[in-house]
Amino acid sequence: MRHSVWILSIAALFLLSHCGQDKEKKDLLQKIADLESVVYADSVAQLDPVEGQKLLQSYNDYADAYPNDSVTPEYLFKGAEIAMNLKMTGQAIEEYQRVVNNYPDAPKASYSLFMQAFIYENQIKQYDVAKKLYQSFLDKYPDHELAEDARMSIQYMGKPLEDLIKSWEKQNKE
Repeated sequence: MRHSVWILSIAALFLLSHCGQDKEKKDLLQKIADLESVVYADSVAQLDPVEGQKLLQSYNDYADAYPNDSVTPEYLFKGAEIAMNLKMTGQAIEEYQRVVNNYPDAPKASYSLFMQAFIYENQIKQYDVAKKLYQSFLDKYPDHELAEDARMSIQYMGKPLEDLIKSWEKQNKE
């Protein structure tokens, strides 16, 4: 009898804590949905930095609390896009890196790797890092829709625009 009471007590505690976790998850998902409706309400308006940072933090809170949830890589990717829009380059790279490292089979993993290379090339101007990332992208995803963009970026990276225009004009004449 005593053993049964103990088992029932443990089961009740487990159920109560599980219900609490479900409520926390539901509350966080609702917070994210509410923030998304504010942040994405007007596609032509500039992103409000305060609301954008709140949403970015909510995405990270969700990813930290529920790393195995199927929506987590998508939230991290969206967070990276927000960080890019807010000119938070380092944060964007970190968010994309989390997707690449923790969710290599997620649909957004390939785009995350490409975007890291893009940031290093176009915003930070660290061409050596960008080339390595583009090459890593090509090694992992040689047939990806962005593979040709990665190849072109490697080929023309760091060259002045005037030189590129002359080169293209010369190719068109030939």
